[in-house]
Amino acid sequence: MRKRYKIGLIIISVLLVGVIGIGVLKIFHSDEKKGEEPNVSSIISNINNYGYTLDDRDTDYMKELFKELETILNESEVDYQAYAETLAKLFVIDFYTLDNKINKYDVGSLEYILSSSVDMFRQKAVDTIYRDILDNTYRDRIQDLPEITNVNIINTEEVTYTLNDEEVDAIKITMNYEYKEDLGYDTEGTIYLVRNANKLEVASYTPSIEEE
Repeated sequence: MRKRYKIGLIIISVLLVGVIGIGVLKIFHSDEKKGEEPNVSSIISNINNYGYTLDDRDTDYMKELFKELETILNESEVDYQAYAETLAKLFVIDFYTLDNKINKYDVGSLEYILSSSVDMFRQKAVDTIYRDILDNTYRDRIQDLPEITNVNIINTEEVTYTLNDEEVDAIKITMNYEYKEDLGYDTEGTIYLVRNANKLEVASYTPSIEEE
């Protein structure tokens, strides 16, 4: 009986040591995470009266086009075709460049969207293209995610667009785009931009140049 009792004590002791060890490791790992600086972005530039912003985490390509847009919008007379084409490119870059996003809820291009459509657009993105993005709050994500390196304008035309059961003037732009690495994401699309006072807003985007 004493032998069995001793063996039982040894087994219990080993289990307790194991449980305590796991607990210590978890606490240490948790404290280690708390000590790391969270992954956050900062605004480094903005275009007054338009609500367009540029973050420090944005790619060099996006920063280059943002400067172009700023130049276009600072002219005494805005060239709306150039404005529309540059905005369409920025939309594609910010939306499809996922490797700088913190998590699946960090949806890009929302500032270019028609205000009444932002919530629906965000939710659709979270449910589809952004769905599988792993969290990168502590910069420890290991995942291949896309980065847009070039956007080509295929065609730009002035059209009418049905918005809230009303026909309005719009600019329709078809594009194709290239990535740093081909990971199977969309490579072409059609965008409709409508004018709200002096500002253009994205009313619709379809990841295909083919019309139904």
